[in-house]
Amino acid sequence: MKKILWAVLIIIIILCIGKYGGSPSERSAEAIKIGALLPITGKLAGYGEDVRNAMILAAEKLSTEGVMFDVVYEDSAADAKTSLSAAQKLINVDKVPLVVGGPGSTAALAVAPAFEEGATLFFPISNTPKLNDAGKYIFKMLYDVDSEMPPMAQYLLKKGMKRVGVLYDSSSDSNVVGAQVFQAEFEKVGGKVVFFEGFDSKTVNDFRAQLTKLKAIAPDALYQVTSEKSAGVIVRQAREIGLSMLMVGWSGLNGSDFFSGAGTYADGVVITDQPFSCADAPSAYCETYQARFADRIPQQYGAIAHDIVTLLGRAVEEMSIKGPDIDSTEKQKLIAYFTNHEYKGVSGTLKFDGDGNIRDKDFIFRIAKDGKFVDVK
Repeated sequence: MKKILWAVLIIIIILCIGKYGGSPSERSAEAIKIGALLPITGKLAGYGEDVRNAMILAAEKLSTEGVMFDVVYEDSAADAKTSLSAAQKLINVDKVPLVVGGPGSTAALAVAPAFEEGATLFFPISNTPKLNDAGKYIFKMLYDVDSEMPPMAQYLLKKGMKRVGVLYDSSSDSNVVGAQVFQAEFEKVGGKVVFFEGFDSKTVNDFRAQLTKLKAIAPDALYQVTSEKSAGVIVRQAREIGLSMLMVGWSGLNGSDFFSGAGTYADGVVITDQPFSCADAPSAYCETYQARFADRIPQQYGAIAHDIVTLLGRAVEEMSIKGPDIDSTEKQKLIAYFTNHEYKGVSGTLKFDGDGNIRDKDFIFRIAKDGKFVDVK
């Protein structure tokens, strides 16, 4: 009799594990399958890791509230060809109704038409203005990059920096646009860009040749529109060859890879950044993140991804959408939900325009000090 009871008990335990253990899709038949197309490898892998970490935290928190997401992660490598192949898998094989896209504007632009054609909701964390009119299923989740450059142009001029050099990543659409906008804005307010060069971060990781050329020109400051990884190496190599000019950059520099690359030369670099920060005002999100992923500095990209997943959770809950699929009618409801919507989350206030895009944000200045960017006082 005892053997029979034990056998029954074991069967019950196995059934419970099948229901509550394993992957999210195994845990709940009502879990909504969504995709995540992130730069898990390649030049923007640090950003991709931050986004994935944040999405994990958001999905776990929602699951405690009864909203289940089964996330299928795919690697974009911030590369157009790789990203398009991964997008086709998410659309045709995994058949996900919506996808969160990580940083990498060139990759996002490459896959946007496929998601639009497949009626797959796409939320790219990208700031290229070209995504604003990419279609009704595309919801750009970052401010337009051209809104970040005017504040830095004004800042440099007020600091007496009239001759500035610019280095940018030519393999990124956002970086190219940002560099061009900065040049136009800086010269409009009376400055002069005396050095303007791009590089392909997919193949270049030694910048001494360009920096030596820059040294001969001797500008007052160097402005970078690059990834955190490239920027850290540029700062270190610049200091090693004797460049003492002011180093400045855009918000993309704020991350762990920048400090790893720059080492002891990081201090003093000034950037424009969004108000979100775990350095000056730690939040419950920051504490949870750093307790779980101690080796990472929480970035704005992950914070925005956390808000996207949380907001999606709120939307499906309010609309009583159940998994695993989202039909065309429910997609239309979600499109309406993300039009002219405002949401206050861990990244700040997200304000969607009439097309469901994030367009404008406020910016502040931060300076690198002791391994993190802190507010300029």
